[in-house]
Amino acid sequence: MKEEFENIIKKFKKINKIGYVKGVNNNLNNAAGLTLESYLGKPADSMFFPDYEGIEVKCTQRFSRYNIGLFSLSFDGPELYESNYLLQKYGVNDETFQENKKLIATLKLNKKVLVNDKYYFEFKIDYKKEMLYISIYNIDMVHLEDRAFIYFDSLEKRLNVKLKKLALFYASKKKIEDNLFFRYYKLECYKYKGINAFLEALETGAVAASLVLRFSRSKETLGKNRNKNIQFSIKKNSVEKLFDKIYSYES
Repeated sequence: MKEEFENIIKKFKKINKIGYVKGVNNNLNNAAGLTLESYLGKPADSMFFPDYEGIEVKCTQRFSRYNIGLFSLSFDGPELYESNYLLQKYGVNDETFQENKKLIATLKLNKKVLVNDKYYFEFKIDYKKEMLYISIYNIDMVHLEDRAFIYFDSLEKRLNVKLKKLALFYASKKKIEDNLFFRYYKLECYKYKGINAFLEALETGAVAASLVLRFSRSKETLGKNRNKNIQFSIKKNSVEKLFDKIYSYES
């Protein structure tokens, strides 16, 4: 199975030999990943499909404690445009675009989290109906409704397309004057285990979910709808709960 990663392993070793390279920008949040993509010859995007020859490329920094982003997924229902329903009913006015709303929340499985100081959202798994959904309560913990479901089948399809094969790069950074530099010192290659592993990782908290419904504030897409619906990420030390390691190299 290592053969499936042969080209990206070769690319990594070439990049690794260069040592520190200047970042494409000085943004601490995305410079390491965007710089890596430029050396892989891949334009920056947020496409549905994997990044490089059927392999999804992720980058994390040596001392980073942040989760590794996996993918985002639209709701299957109950409304056709379910995110718009949630925005209008439970969102708050955006600070920049007052005429529009935003709804951002970290979801926790089987735990109620306070949203906009007015509601509680609880993320749940229904194994009988084979779906994930959100239970919504008012401030007094009175159940209002169940919304925003995603079928297991939709999850599995996205995972099999986007994350069947994963290449995880590790980067060190340093700053020279006002510029960031990165050295890509480690590569790990993985194969996705399957939907049962994903659900188990969600149950144990290894995989996290966030609700992200908002308008863009970036210069290029200012004011445009940038709903991510549900975003899934995984703890840095829990990758092997969702993936089987195929290859590892460090220098």
